[in-house]
Amino acid sequence: MADPQHVDVHLPITLIARDPEKARQRAEEMLAGSPEPGTRSVALRIVGMAQREFGETARAHRTLRQAAAVAVRGGLDEPAAHARASRLGLLALRGGGGIAGATLDRMAAGTPTARVPALLHQGVAAAQRGRFGAAIACFDAALAELRGDADDRMLPGLLANRGLALMYSGRFAASAEDLGQALELAERDALDCLRGVALQNLGCLATRRGDIATAVSCFKAAACLVPEQRRVGLRLDHVDALLAAGMFGEARRFLLGIRPESVSAEEITARLLRAKVHLSRDERDAARDQALRVRARCAPDSLWARLADQVVWSALHIPAPRPEPGRPAGPRPRPAGIPRPRPALPASRTLTDTSASTDPGTAPPSAGTALTIARCVSSAPLGPLSPEVLAPRHTSALRAIANGHHAGARRELLRATDDGRPTAPAVRHLELLAHQRSHEREVAAAGARGALGDGDAAAALEWIEYGRTLFSAPGRCRDPAWQGMLDRCRAAFARLRAGDDDAPTTARRLASLLGPAQWHSGCVAAGPRAPTAPLAFDTTELAERLGRHAFVCFTQPHGVPAAITVVDGQVAAHPLPPLHAIDDAVQRLNGLARMNARADDRGMDAGLTALAAEVERLLFAPISGLPDDRPLVIAPAPFSQALPWGMLPALRGREVSVVPSGQAWLACRKRARTVDRRAPRVLLAAGGELDAAASEIRALHRCFPEADTLTGPDARVEAVMDRLVHADLAHIAAHGLMPAGAPMLSGVALADGPLFAYDLELLSSVPALTVLSSCRVGAAVTSPAGVPIGFGAALLALGGATVVAGVLPVRDHGTPDAMTRFHHAVASGATPARAVADHLAGTGFVCFGAG
Repeated sequence: MADPQHVDVHLPITLIARDPEKARQRAEEMLAGSPEPGTRSVALRIVGMAQREFGETARAHRTLRQAAAVAVRGGLDEPAAHARASRLGLLALRGGGGIAGATLDRMAAGTPTARVPALLHQGVAAAQRGRFGAAIACFDAALAELRGDADDRMLPGLLANRGLALMYSGRFAASAEDLGQALELAERDALDCLRGVALQNLGCLATRRGDIATAVSCFKAAACLVPEQRRVGLRLDHVDALLAAGMFGEARRFLLGIRPESVSAEEITARLLRAKVHLSRDERDAARDQALRVRARCAPDSLWARLADQVVWSALHIPAPRPEPGRPAGPRPRPAGIPRPRPALPASRTLTDTSASTDPGTAPPSAGTALTIARCVSSAPLGPLSPEVLAPRHTSALRAIANGHHAGARRELLRATDDGRPTAPAVRHLELLAHQRSHEREVAAAGARGALGDGDAAAALEWIEYGRTLFSAPGRCRDPAWQGMLDRCRAAFARLRAGDDDAPTTARRLASLLGPAQWHSGCVAAGPRAPTAPLAFDTTELAERLGRHAFVCFTQPHGVPAAITVVDGQVAAHPLPPLHAIDDAVQRLNGLARMNARADDRGMDAGLTALAAEVERLLFAPISGLPDDRPLVIAPAPFSQALPWGMLPALRGREVSVVPSGQAWLACRKRARTVDRRAPRVLLAAGGELDAAASEIRALHRCFPEADTLTGPDARVEAVMDRLVHADLAHIAAHGLMPAGAPMLSGVALADGPLFAYDLELLSSVPALTVLSSCRVGAAVTSPAGVPIGFGAALLALGGATVVAGVLPVRDHGTPDAMTRFHHAVASGATPARAVADHLAGTGFVCFGAG
């Protein structure tokens, strides 16, 4: 580099793409030797480009300006043009350089060897403004300009940028080709930093194709290769992937730990992602505040402003949450300096014209359709594909729903995708499946609400069944790294129970990581591809199989509560009182029932009896034609997921089976019949440090002398799991765990730590009948998509037929005797639901599944 006439102006590109920190160190060594102008200009350019990578924006501007000035004073046009082009690239990262950027572009383009970087920076600037057609045109022109081996070093970066622009334009196949070639070239030339960028872009592509496991894998690999400054953007892309997967709580926790610079593009992205999280929680004002801050900062024609408009539009269509007692119902004051929303929002026209109206471009959307689209915005990946929000088949289904054609709408959802978005690989974890396909479930909610409005109860039930069905069956986890994390979490919970002061922090950290860590390739690669949708549900089969049973499905599509019944082949819909009245009554009943159970009182006090009667009046009094002498199959809505059904006056002593859906009940009944044909294999297990549990198991051993029995130190997690695989009937008596916000960490405390709901996914099979004599472990949490998640729900989803579990604290007094009577009744031929009604329902136990 000593000869100023042969300065390698492309050296900075190679060094920065390989390792920005080492590149800066090498450049500083070059500068320390008082080099001639050509070498000094190139070294300063390397330093400036490295400073840009490390987020030192102001210093990078000064250094790159100095690099150009040194080259100009030395009469070196080519190094000067490349330094100016690099400064143009820095301006492009902030959404374009305005007049200064255009001037630098003309100056750089005057030198033939600088045309490719100038076109590259033009493309980046266009992409920053959301003009991806123009960006691709610039990248294509740059590719056409490439000449010789020197320019070839720009090819990986150029392909990585064009691949991202193609992705945002919806050209996924072309994007994958460019990004794959960029990754291959970066690996060939050992350009580690650029390899990380290509992997990050491939992760973003995978997110938009619905392959979250691949996206997370790419982000994880990229994090080891890119500088710390780029990792902020990488983490934000990870948050975007979690939102696309419907994991809003996990995305919110990730966002809390990200602190981007206040003037960076990442800060704008973070605000948009926070707005989406707020939308998912129906926090309209907070979502709108974040979006308006973005719009105040960005040019009106920028991508960010358009996405902010989309959030504002969505916030206007999502119903306001009911205010907490003592809180004012009005909107919060607007922060100073934030403008009011414009009367007409560009994004709203895009949304209604492409996705909402029955006659696109002419008719406004119905209220239900607009609400559906607004709810889908929170899980639509950031980018220009987002203004469309829904895939074409979802749009077609909404149009059919608006016209009352429910069968045609479901056919649209069931048909294969034709929009360039390939079907994502199957996942195995129940929690991921319960959050999956949030857009389809929102369309199903719109269908249910529309059918209820049309008076078509059968169509409404079919929509509800569609929305509550898992889109593929959960299966055994095969990823050892995730299993190791689960074991560390178990150890932390065991230390927590033993009084370790450091355990709470470790347990919380691992618990927050377990959910997102389920997106790993170990399970996805081993499983079949997921179907595009569950099989169509026909109410006729359910009506035939019910026999004397009466089916009651509680639902709340878009916040409108209703009950749908199937009795003697007749399907009917029944409107319920307002949701807030039901929610209040159920919460008060559950709270008082828990207090009553902890008091170890033998009966229900007067206040509890009155609350149970109030809940019954709200839920069952509006239902006409429901026989009072039939066994009931209940599919609860989120408001009644943890209800102690046997405490309601009309249900005392009545057979009740609680299921996620009618389809789930049919599947559970089929599994139960296969066990009835042979003598059951029995497992009895008692958790450690609970004398009542050991006494209960000893009493049950007299009923099942051939049972495999584990008590005391023998009742370890591994031992219980080994025996669960071979058992037809399992009875576990132990302390129950129900961590807030982590339903798959619910479980039972054994001798060496808790057996989690997550652990059940490591088993090849589960018992047909499981009885859990544990506090509250039967209570499930409903995912945002409406699917129940928890220990009992996991047993049913993984192949169990019936689960008997409590939704309240379990009383030590009387429970062992009641359990003995329950098992005697089942052994004598009673159904589990009948035995629960006779012996356990009054203390908060519920029969889930076949009944």
